[in-house]
Amino acid sequence: MPISDITDKIIEDAKKEAGYIIDAAKVKADEIEKRTERKKKDIIKESESNLQKTILENKRRVVSAANQEVKLRVDNTKREKVDEVFDTALKNILSLPDEEYKTLLKGLLKNIPKDVEGEVFAPKEKVAITKEALKAAGLKNIVTPTDKFKGGIVITGKDFEYNLTFENILADKKNSLEVEVAKILFG
Repeated sequence: MPISDITDKIIEDAKKEAGYIIDAAKVKADEIEKRTERKKKDIIKESESNLQKTILENKRRVVSAANQEVKLRVDNTKREKVDEVFDTALKNILSLPDEEYKTLLKGLLKNIPKDVEGEVFAPKEKVAITKEALKAAGLKNIVTPTDKFKGGIVITGKDFEYNLTFENILADKKNSLEVEVAKILFG
């Protein structure tokens, strides 16, 4: 066999081998591309699922925060309305005609011992009415004008203090009545 035939045979065999290698590489490349495409779809699907979960969780958080804000505002408004009821009650008591104011004071003084010795403080503009109420209740204490409160009286002695201010009485009543008042106002 001549050398040229051997050379041609080597080249022909090399071309066949190259074809096999290329064909095998194409098959392998197709498999890799298909796997890559499946992996890509899986990743996209997982990412979309995670994105949906994140969106739903964020939506839930935003809605929850909004609901809490609304509840807080409603509760604050209710508190303001209850406070308003007690503020209005105080204003109404403070604006009572003198005779009714005196009657109210006499009612408060019923629970005070008759022999109580102490200084009585009353709002400046209510000193005269306070003196009349004390006299009617059988008390002879001296009344000192003050501007520390707007209605009622404070009796102080060496070892005691009777705080019969309307502000104090309503504050005590508010603690025990605010739930009932809220039920009346808001059902």
